[in-house]
Amino acid sequence: MQKQYVASVLFFFLWVVSNGLYGQQKNVNIDVVKSQYIYLLTNQRDSLDAENKNEEYFILQRGKDRSQFMSLNSYKRDSVTSGLINSSVRTTLSLDLTNIPKTNFTYRIIKEPGKNKIDYYDKIIKMDFAYEESPEFKWVISNEKKNIGDLKCQAATLTYGGRNYKAWFTNDIPVSDGPYKFYGLPGLIVELEDDRNHYKFELLSYKNFADEQPLWISEKRINGKKVSKADFYKGLKNSQENLIQEMAKSGFKLDAGTEGLVKDKLKKRNNPIELIP
Repeated sequence: MQKQYVASVLFFFLWVVSNGLYGQQKNVNIDVVKSQYIYLLTNQRDSLDAENKNEEYFILQRGKDRSQFMSLNSYKRDSVTSGLINSSVRTTLSLDLTNIPKTNFTYRIIKEPGKNKIDYYDKIIKMDFAYEESPEFKWVISNEKKNIGDLKCQAATLTYGGRNYKAWFTNDIPVSDGPYKFYGLPGLIVELEDDRNHYKFELLSYKNFADEQPLWISEKRINGKKVSKADFYKGLKNSQENLIQEMAKSGFKLDAGTEGLVKDKLKKRNNPIELIP
């Protein structure tokens, strides 16, 4: 019960300060969705606790020139949040937080492989930030092959962000894309895992769209402060180390016992996907 309470306190604080209660949230269409892929991420948030794994679903939407990768719950949360903020609801006491999907990953990743460009959008406490990256994915394709479901797959390896990955891609889906920031192989990445078994993405389903649905991102995100990748992760680290103080500044007072539990929970969030940003 204590763990659930602490998680709820953190979620409520981060949701309120990052979204506010009076602003308008609009969406910006950046492309049209031609195909969509659902992945399951299994990850270990605490590098010292191999028994405690988390799961979350992610969605990859591909357009004509761009693709977007994000947590499925984060995607739903933006939609729900937009509806709540633009409704007549104006007090925290009136909000039904059960309607807001919880997520451990609030980022949006917009990929433009034709330009070798990635735009990364995320929040640090109450501010939206964005940075641009042009990664050099040096894939090494091997002769190792296996079937994953009905898909014929081939192995490839890559070192990125301080982790060594093994990917299984398929030419059966000739799409040069995959989970997180990754792209550049001859086919879609069906499975990807680092050699520490801390992060594993698995493709669950995919479909093409005959009708053109908008590929969108919230205006609030896209207008976030532009910074360098190094400055973003420096700010993120600083915010995590000073979250209790930030909560106090925003009027969230915690008793000594709850504060200790929150600090303990934060210490266990020590295993980001990029160990070396």
